Amino acid sequence: METNARNLRTRLAIGLLVLLVILLGMWAYLSWPLINGQDVVLATRPVDPFDPFRGQYMIVNYEIATVDKPEGLVSGDHVYIGLQADAEGISRATTATLTKPEGMFIRGTMEGGRLRFGIEQFFFEHKADVPTRDITVHVKIAPSGRAGIVSLLKEGKPVEIEYKAVTWTS
Repeated sequence: METNARNLRTRLAIGLLVLLVILLGMWAYLSWPLINGQDVVLATRPVDPFDPFRGQYMIVNYEIATVDKPEGLVSGDHVYIGLQADAEGISRATTATLTKPEGMFIRGTMEGGRLRFGIEQFFFEHKADVPTRDITVHVKIAPSGRAGIVSLLKEGKPVEIEYKAVTWTS
């Protein structure tokens, strides 16, 4: 009987360890661009929707997504956008290829005829007053081209989010 209890504890410990490794792996995968990525500022064209299931968020459309794409792309293809900072420090698209270019680049994926980078949504608390015009986004880009949002910028400075008072009817 003691052997069965020991086997049960061993299986439970292994199961918990596997779950922990999976969770840590997911955290590391999502955090990797923020941990070791290069800093880049991207120009945007944001929209500010509200979804009752996901809360308040901003859809961020990037200027670099409008670059001329290589011919024959299908959904799921990876596209590498070469980046070059302009005089204002905003990184602009220089090339779009199916192979990793030299220098700074960001990796996008074709989805439904649009180029996505995995950083198109920025979430914040309900009743937040966030500017949606003339903003840029500070991102970090990992050597693989995956990116993560660091902050929203207005005139080169981090956006200060102001929150409206929450009432019983809001």
